[in-house]
Amino acid sequence: YENHQGRDIVVAAIQKSMGMFQNLFRNLGDVKNGFPKTIPFEDLFERKQYESNAMEENLMLGSPNQVIKKLKLYESLGVDQFVYLASMGLGHEEQKKSLALFCNEVIPEFS
Repeated sequence: YENHQGRDIVVAAIQKSMGMFQNLFRNLGDVKNGFPKTIPFEDLFERKQYESNAMEENLMLGSPNQVIKKLKLYESLGVDQFVYLASMGLGHEEQKKSLALFCNEVIPEFS
């Protein structure tokens, strides 16, 4: 993402996805029409790991420069492949924006 508004959209999408995952993983709620009920953020198990700052620090989230910095750390350890996952509950337009930023600003740093 490019700014705090983009960050908020990504964080909310991941928190929602994790709420659905925890429902399935811990059998905390029902599933309707193939969609698991989302467990509210306040009720997530170990929810500190899903707080905005924790996710930005521990996941490959951030501005292109932040992501480059994180990937460079992995590269220095000998990691030479990265699997890009754009969905995590993001809408189609947000996924396209994320992928465009990754392709146009991050990948060139590793070519």
